[in-house]
Amino acid sequence: MPGHLKENDQTLWSKFLHGNEQVLSLIYLRHANALFDYGCKMTPDRDLVKDSIQDIFCTLIKNRQNLSGTDNIRLYLFKALKRKLVREIQKSHRLQNVDSESAAAFDLAFLHSFDHTEIELNERQKQELVDAVESLTDRQKEAIYLRFTRGLDYKEISMIMNLNYQSSRALIHRAIAKLRDILSVKSDVFNQTLLILLLRKSKPVV
Repeated sequence: MPGHLKENDQTLWSKFLHGNEQVLSLIYLRHANALFDYGCKMTPDRDLVKDSIQDIFCTLIKNRQNLSGTDNIRLYLFKALKRKLVREIQKSHRLQNVDSESAAAFDLAFLHSFDHTEIELNERQKQELVDAVESLTDRQKEAIYLRFTRGLDYKEISMIMNLNYQSSRALIHRAIAKLRDILSVKSDVFNQTLLILLLRKSKPVV
């Protein structure tokens, strides 16, 4: 593996802050697909998500001299994208007075994954699983997505969602418990089915 691909976030970010714009291209390639996937969970406007990601990277170049260091570029970018999209959604819906955490819905939208997994579900089971997920709050959906699909730890999730550490853990545990309760009553789908689907990484989208 080329040496530059092994560099940690702190080193890459430091090089960018010191004027190496080629490093920013590497950062973009590493994170653009995940950012796009995350953004599309908050809004169906794919063009808005793409424009927001571009704006974030343009802002990084413009404000480079005023930026501080970081050892977690993914977290930095996820937080920036969420702030950007929430502001845009608030403006478009005239929701300036609405709490930022309530402005954007969150859609897990993993139904398409059923066609690309070894798990065989009939139509009733698929619908029951979808209904179970839809019973979660938007905050629970987002936390589950960040934890299982994106692999973020509880500390990272708490920072993105403006929660304390214990609250982020409790939010995810309550969501999983709710899904298990619903599925155990309404269907014979194994609890692991949901987690397998969530753990599947999305295909590149940018």
